[in-house]
Amino acid sequence: MASLPADFDLNLLRVFAAVYETANVTRAADQLDVSQSAVSNALARLRRVCRDELFVRTPDGMSATAVAKRLAPAVLGALENLSLAFSDTGGFTPLESKRQFVVRMNDIGEVVFLPRLLALFKEQAPGCSIKAVSLSSGDSAIAMARGEVDLAIGFLPELRDQWFQQRLFEQRYLLVARKGHSILAPKLSGAALRKAFVAAEHVLIDSAGSAHNIVEDTFTSMGILRPSRIVMPSFLAAMMMVAEHDVIATVPAKLAAAASTTLNIASRPHPVNLPVFRVHQYWHPIRHKDPACLWLRQLLIQEFSG
Repeated sequence: MASLPADFDLNLLRVFAAVYETANVTRAADQLDVSQSAVSNALARLRRVCRDELFVRTPDGMSATAVAKRLAPAVLGALENLSLAFSDTGGFTPLESKRQFVVRMNDIGEVVFLPRLLALFKEQAPGCSIKAVSLSSGDSAIAMARGEVDLAIGFLPELRDQWFQQRLFEQRYLLVARKGHSILAPKLSGAALRKAFVAAEHVLIDSAGSAHNIVEDTFTSMGILRPSRIVMPSFLAAMMMVAEHDVIATVPAKLAAAASTTLNIASRPHPVNLPVFRVHQYWHPIRHKDPACLWLRQLLIQEFSG
């Protein structure tokens, strides 16, 4: 791709961002408050400069080319930084803000983070709110690059090479069962506990976008086959199933602790030596200097790191 000419019109970057975010020329024109023909003409000029189509029409809208996807983080980040630089305050006042933060997390994250964050928001940022969204790793990356998601929390190693990240805590797995289940008996230990674990009926969890695949991979590599009564995509639903039936599950420790306060379940150290995983918060360069997002990230570190 050629370098930018000296007389390059920086307004073209706003058009690029609008088409990238909306995947639609008409919606981009509405967002920019210009005509559709103006957007089309701007795209034509951009294509000549970049020597690439940038966006191609598909049944699902204007799809970004590889060149456009490579340019997007830099363009969106530059526009975000300019917006912050020219804003009236250039900062964020939690007590006065009405900001809605969009955070990608799975159902475990909703249980672990949201109750505490709700209390903190009431104290420090009463006008702010959180919208939790559940997305796959790939969809999270796209949504973050478009500025649709402010922050992602979880075990998402796919994001570590391209996005900012910060470690929150390390997580281990526990065995959970209905209170009174024989597998929770304190006298059961060692080889006997492991034998009881393998023989018990299990709720298996197949949750996209979580670290749980490392657990299943470990069981497979060790040749441990577990009788499964049901396979579920939701950790929360699995906890409810465990609370009502004689089935057991393998879940992260923080989820087990949170669920045990409201459900008829208890936990114990796992009889199988399972790997631990690290939960991080991830953010795109376009949110790196956003004062509001910086405040949220610092809040998460203060409350949940360890």
